[in-house]
Amino acid sequence: MSHIDSGEKAITLHSMTVSMRTALSLMILLIFTSLGGMMNVNAAPPVDGVAVVIDADETWNVSEPMNGDVLVKSGSTLTIDAVMTVGVDNIITVEEGGVLFLTGSLIGEDINSALTLTNSSQLHLNFGDLAETGTLLFTFDQTISTSAMMNITVGDQTVDAAGQDTVSIEAPLDGTDIVVDFHIYHAFPIQITSLQALHTGSGEMPILAAHQMNHSNGSLTWSDASFSMSVFGDMRIDNGAIYGAEILCAGICEIESSEIIGSAPIHVENGSSLSVNASLIQGSRTDEDIIVHDLAEITYTNSQGTGGNTDAWIRLLSQRIIQTNSPNATVHQTGIGYGSSTRDDITDANGQIDIGGSEWRRIVEWVDQNGEYHSEDAELTLTLSSGWGDFAITTPAPKIPYSTVNIPLPYIEVVSIDAEDTTAEVNKKIGAMVTVRNTGLSTATVNIWCYVADNLTDTTSLTTTLAPGEEKELPVSWWANTDGAQVLNCRALIPNVLKSISDDITNTEGGNSQEVGWYFGDETEDQPLVIYGILAVLILAASAMFSLRASSKDTTYGDVAESIVLADESEQVQDTENDSEAEEDEEVED
Repeated sequence: MSHIDSGEKAITLHSMTVSMRTALSLMILLIFTSLGGMMNVNAAPPVDGVAVVIDADETWNVSEPMNGDVLVKSGSTLTIDAVMTVGVDNIITVEEGGVLFLTGSLIGEDINSALTLTNSSQLHLNFGDLAETGTLLFTFDQTISTSAMMNITVGDQTVDAAGQDTVSIEAPLDGTDIVVDFHIYHAFPIQITSLQALHTGSGEMPILAAHQMNHSNGSLTWSDASFSMSVFGDMRIDNGAIYGAEILCAGICEIESSEIIGSAPIHVENGSSLSVNASLIQGSRTDEDIIVHDLAEITYTNSQGTGGNTDAWIRLLSQRIIQTNSPNATVHQTGIGYGSSTRDDITDANGQIDIGGSEWRRIVEWVDQNGEYHSEDAELTLTLSSGWGDFAITTPAPKIPYSTVNIPLPYIEVVSIDAEDTTAEVNKKIGAMVTVRNTGLSTATVNIWCYVADNLTDTTSLTTTLAPGEEKELPVSWWANTDGAQVLNCRALIPNVLKSISDDITNTEGGNSQEVGWYFGDETEDQPLVIYGILAVLILAASAMFSLRASSKDTTYGDVAESIVLADESEQVQDTENDSEAEEDEEVED
């Protein structure tokens, strides 16, 4: 029980401490809130070109001109709840961590707008009850060519404006609706920059800038902005308006139920976001109201853009670099960018290709002038052609500034070489088994060459086709014409186009056999020649001896024959003589 009591006391003390700290924090917060409220009272915008730094929360709620740069520091909020005319070339900057909250209007002192007219353009005017009648003074951006047809009609009056830069025409100024018709035939655009109601009464003589004219079948154009706004922190516009500004959103920008007139295009930097809801953006200096750069975020809902030839927003990439795993690869591109262009390129020595050569090719999505969303439907086919085959991949074109697309390549590996013996006789073949496999992603047909000490050696040729994941054993015969210990090394022959990526497609060191000892045997390839020579010499010698013996025998046989003949003749003589003697003896006896 005592342990439980101690714990309860500790909890009670802790709760009291937390309560005291909370009360103290609330008190400090109330003090700072009160001070902040005091600082906001009657704060004023800059005048006479002097820059103002907003380093605490301020509110401007009195409609008056401002002339000077404004910097909203981090941690501070500037609230503008008034109609303020901003001096020419003034700069409003919101630091990261700073906030600009606009519920009023910022109107550039020098708004350069113009209304481009067509043959069917009309102005719909009503200046209120200024006088019974008066004159409308039209001011054009240049002197209209004398060769142009340019008629202005109000009621039953028509004035020819050819050759003039201003035109006056009578019109009722008693609150009656006025319709101005234009009939134009000219090769170049004709633009009105302002329109003034002149009269002899005592009232004001109002001037309408081009963007203030209620028109149909015309097109607003804008030249240089009057002032600029750079937002690196937060900007929130709620039921507010900005006229004639150049706007950079590099932080978080929200536009709700507001008007952005003559301040387009709004640039939304990479890494930032823009939300536009139920708002009017009218009058752009380019062909788009909003340019979303790279991967910036945009939400565009229930809003109206300039229209005509001007898109509501586009996503424009700063570049379109594709990094591949091989140089010298062809890149076939279809459907690229705003114009869905088609072209072919080749990757450079680093394996890169830039498919965004023009601004149109870097626009990857957009909302057109009618509010319809579009997205690039592009495709890339990368092909690397070589002696091993063609390796290719087809993929949707990446819609980011930098991306990697790898071509599926083979990886040919000579795994091992198994010779059938560890000794072999010079100039006689020995068999071996070469094991190769493909651990890459594409099929390849390769030649395998074999070496001894980096010198090409005598083997049978090896050519094979390997699918991804396939392994083969290739028989080879090996000859050596020198003796000694030798190791057979076999590796894939790399085509020239693939040499720069050789380490990515094969084990360049190849595979090695066990050491084989080559020796000279009793008979080598040179010995049969010697033997054949000796045999030839022996045959020739034997032939010579046989001839000599034959000649000797012929001589001996001749002498013997002659002796035989002489002996026969001698015997015949002797026989004759004996026969004569016998006859003589017979005669004597008789």
